[in-house]
Amino acid sequence: IYQPVTPLSETQMASLQAALKNAIQIHYQLEDRELAAEPLPGSNDRRQILFYEAAEGGAGVLRCLVDEPQDLAQVASRALELCHFDPDSGLDMRHAPGAKEDCEAACYNCLMSYYNQSEHSLLDRKEIVHHLQMLATSHVLGAPASIPRSAQLENLLRLAESELERRWLQFLESHDYHLPSRAQVSIPQCNTRPDFIYDDAQAVIYVDGPPHDFPERCKRDLEQTEIMEDRGYLSIRFSHHDNWDEIVARYPHIFGRRI
Repeated sequence: IYQPVTPLSETQMASLQAALKNAIQIHYQLEDRELAAEPLPGSNDRRQILFYEAAEGGAGVLRCLVDEPQDLAQVASRALELCHFDPDSGLDMRHAPGAKEDCEAACYNCLMSYYNQSEHSLLDRKEIVHHLQMLATSHVLGAPASIPRSAQLENLLRLAESELERRWLQFLESHDYHLPSRAQVSIPQCNTRPDFIYDDAQAVIYVDGPPHDFPERCKRDLEQTEIMEDRGYLSIRFSHHDNWDEIVARYPHIFGRRI
């Protein structure tokens, strides 16, 4: 089951379903009848995509998407190619190699097939390019059960991109505050990549160093916060000169209480 962190439109979900299904089949050399994909909970309410191997016994390829850290990124790159985009630059190639006519929304070389005829009117390759680009740079971390706090902290520290971000994580750890769900998560719809995110609370965290003190940067940060709020995100900033205890105390439902 694939569920985007940020809710997508009906067109985006239908297009993503077709793109990933076709890309998985090509990447793992499956025939169309060997892999199936369905929207959940239903075609009128698309929140998740269920992929399953339709052939008896299955080839085990979906397990590879979970077990192999780079496989999902490779599938997403293949999906970009199928949708007529250069997977490296994002350039719209407009049609498949050898095709004479441009593909405006969808064609039988990308998203359309005999099996999804009822959804052809929904499909639009251009609506999912940013989501596929995000997946193409992803790294899968399997967690069959809740991972220990120590492992979560280690993973977050590894992904942190500055010493200030690492200090912020150690601050949370030293007071037993709740750790973020993930780090360095791109949110294409808002054109931003927060330092950390708390998925359950839909809260994004920015740990700001001295460059954010300049007036022009402060103005950009404020505009970014407004964009995030419009999308339903709570945006919380921790500056290098702030009292972090005071900020955390405002959001006990996110960070917990100091111990």
